[in-house]
Amino acid sequence: MEDSITFLHSSDWQLGMMRRFLGPDGQARWAQARLDAVMRIGDVAKATGAAFVVVTGDVFEHNQVERQTILRACEALKRIEVPVVLLPGNHDALEPGSLWTSAQWTGHAPSHVVVVTDTKPLEIVPGVEIVGAPWRSRRPLSDPAAPGYAELAPAPPGIKRILLAHGQLTSLSGGMSDVPTIDQAALEAAVADGRLHYVGLGDRHSTTEVTDRIWFSGTQEVTAPEETHPGNVLAVTLGEDSIEVEPHHVGAWHMVEHHAELDDEESIRALEDFFAELPEKERTYVRLAADGSLPLPLLSRLDAMVDAQGEVFASVERWAKFWTVRPAPDAADLDALQLSGPARAAMEELRQALAGGDETAGAALTLMHRLARDAG
Repeated sequence: MEDSITFLHSSDWQLGMMRRFLGPDGQARWAQARLDAVMRIGDVAKATGAAFVVVTGDVFEHNQVERQTILRACEALKRIEVPVVLLPGNHDALEPGSLWTSAQWTGHAPSHVVVVTDTKPLEIVPGVEIVGAPWRSRRPLSDPAAPGYAELAPAPPGIKRILLAHGQLTSLSGGMSDVPTIDQAALEAAVADGRLHYVGLGDRHSTTEVTDRIWFSGTQEVTAPEETHPGNVLAVTLGEDSIEVEPHHVGAWHMVEHHAELDDEESIRALEDFFAELPEKERTYVRLAADGSLPLPLLSRLDAMVDAQGEVFASVERWAKFWTVRPAPDAADLDALQLSGPARAAMEELRQALAGGDETAGAALTLMHRLARDAG
C-alpha cells in the first residue's frame, strides 16, 4: 500500500482492576496478565511495523491505584519500543488529584509515552496528526468526543488525522448510559468531509467495527463473560484512500458463562465433562448458572464438584441470580445416614420444614447429608 502508515489501537487496560470472585492467588495472576498483554502489544507493534500505539482511555482502573501498579505499568510501557499516546478516560480522568500529575507517574513514565491533556493536535510521527478528547471528570455534561474534532477544518493534503475518544455511542448504548453519549452520525460526517481519517474509540470492552473507519478496539484482556471479542489490539493501516484494520489477539484469560439443567446423574456427569474439557483452567473464570432438583447424594456430589473445581480454575462462581437447584430429598437417602440422637431429631425437623416450603431447610439437609457421608 503506497504512502501508508500502520499503528496500533488499544483501550481499556484498566490496570489495577480487582475482581471480587478471585482469591489472592488468582488476583495476582490476573493483575500480571493485564500487564503481560500490554507487553505483547509491544511484540505486535514490532511484528506489524507499527509506527506508534494509541490507547483510547481507561489505562488505569482509577486515579487512586497503588504506587506499585503505576510503576509496573511504566515498566510494561518500556517494552513498547514506538511512541505511545494515552488518552485519559472516565476511570482515570484529568480531575484534581489525577494520577497523571502524580510523582509516581511523572517521575517514572517513559519518555516515548505521551498523555493527551487537551484537544490540540499532536504530530507523533511525520504526516500523522492525532487529536484527542480527554475526560476531565467522570461525568461529562455533553458528547465526550465532540471537543476533539467539532471545530476542526478538513485535514491538509498529505496529513492523516486520527481522533482518540472514549465513551459509548448513542447507537450502541440502548439508552442505558447514565452519561452523555457519542454522536455516531456526527463522527461519520467528520470522516466523510475529510476532518478525520480514523476514529479510535474506547469504553466498549469488545472489539467492535462501527464503520470501516470507526472502531472500538476492546480491552487487551477480558474483564467479564458478557464480552464477545475481548483481548485484542487493532493494527490499523491507513493509505491515501484506503484502510485496513486487523485484530491481533493478545489476551490470555477466559471468562465463561455456563447454564446447566440438573435433574439426574447423567446431568451431573455432563457438568463434570464440561469442566474437564475447558483448557487453561488456571486462567479461566466460570460463572455457573443451574436449575433443577436433585436427590441429596447428587446434590452433595454437585457441591463437592463445584468446590473442587474452584481450586483448579482461577474461579468457579455460583451465579446467585440464576442458581435455583433444589433438593429432592428421598426418605431412603436420609435413612441411610443412620443418624441417631440430636442429629436424627435435627434431620427430622429439617425434613418437616422443607415439606413446608422452607428452601433453607433443603440447603441444611444437603450439608448434613454431605457431612455425614464424608464422616462415614
